[in-house]
Amino acid sequence: MSYVSDSLGPGETIVHEATIHWIVYFWPIVGTLVGLVAAIFLPFYGLILLAAAVLWLAVAWFMSRTTELAVTTRKVVAKWGFIARSTIEQRLEKVDSVAVDQTFLGRVLDFGNVTIHGTGINATPIKMIADPLAFRRKVEQAIEARRDVG
Repeated sequence: MSYVSDSLGPGETIVHEATIHWIVYFWPIVGTLVGLVAAIFLPFYGLILLAAAVLWLAVAWFMSRTTELAVTTRKVVAKWGFIARSTIEQRLEKVDSVAVDQTFLGRVLDFGNVTIHGTGINATPIKMIADPLAFRRKVEQAIEARRDVG
């Protein structure tokens, strides 16, 4: 069961779940390919490079698989890590703003960083999120829905 599902209160539902963008795999894959080519021409150094790149790829995969990002009817939840876990749960009433930062490549490939500014917490960046504008929109819609109910 996921952290987000476990953190839901009575009557609370998940409005939107986001993921880490596939771009986190780009440089580790490039490194793996370079390591493969280097292993042919310089076996010792190439195998070291290949091993480092494969480890980097495994870390990127593990990071994307252990990150959970969600908007619920009451809060924004972000969880990173597996054994050493970092979480943030910001109640919608306490969210002041949601900022999206995208580079040119981020706009083209639809990824970016989302920073949640709120009362009682430091600004919390969520990096390399897929479709960051949809995440911001869902947070804003959940805030509006929460105000309409209250």
